[in-house]
Amino acid sequence: MGNDSSVDDKQYLFLVRHGDRWDYANPEWKEVPESRKGDSPLSLLGHRQAREFGQYLDSWMHERGFTGDDITWLSSPFLRCMQTSEEALNAFEKVDLRTTEINPEYSIFEWDGKFGGWHSDLPSLEERRHYFPRLNMSYESNFIPELPEPKSKFLKRCQRTVDCFHKRHPFKKRQIIVMVSHAAGCIALSKAFSQQQFSDITPAGPCSIYGLTRTKETNVWSIAAHDDLTGHNGFTGHLSDMGTATRPWNKFGDGSDVNKKFYTGPPTSRFAPAKLDAKM
Repeated sequence: MGNDSSVDDKQYLFLVRHGDRWDYANPEWKEVPESRKGDSPLSLLGHRQAREFGQYLDSWMHERGFTGDDITWLSSPFLRCMQTSEEALNAFEKVDLRTTEINPEYSIFEWDGKFGGWHSDLPSLEERRHYFPRLNMSYESNFIPELPEPKSKFLKRCQRTVDCFHKRHPFKKRQIIVMVSHAAGCIALSKAFSQQQFSDITPAGPCSIYGLTRTKETNVWSIAAHDDLTGHNGFTGHLSDMGTATRPWNKFGDGSDVNKKFYTGPPTSRFAPAKLDAKM
């Protein structure tokens, strides 16, 4: 794998959902008056999943000869994404990412499912910095989405995010960019980057990996087929336990199809086995 010359011709993007949520695994937490209900932390399983993602990406990069200079890390500012990023980065051992910063990117934050209610629980970045020393306070987000945000507006937001990404990150060989986002973000952004359909994108489970690549000639990114068990299209083969609380998600329908209801993903959802040589 380290001698694969095709690796040198590509730019890499990893879209990753946060790990298992504490409020899904422990619903009683939402009844605590002081809890920030829209900004749930990870569960114990979620922390482990995040570390396993970091260990997997560490090995993937090491086998292909990447270094810490090749990676840029973006994260939604929600707590569960920041925790996923911190745990993953701290799990690296083969590739030195000790100085890699977490760049808070608001354009990939959670879809507004509660008319802005979830987002109102977000603390300031200054507060976040006390608990996440890797947080890059000088980073300027592409934009901050306007709330409230119905489904159609969210999809336009994701396309705007892709357009901003291409301006900010022009093609560069052997560059890796990681985006830690949410289920809706992973699905809609994978669709927008690859210009495919929702039915081509595997539902997003906790710490699912969507690996996309492009070459110099195009802004359309490639992603593995949803039924490719060794491909990075909702890949979860790096996880020892998927859990049952944070379920795979791809639900952009309007409910008009009584057979599918809101589901818009592929006919079947499979989870790939743990293989280091997962295709990109």
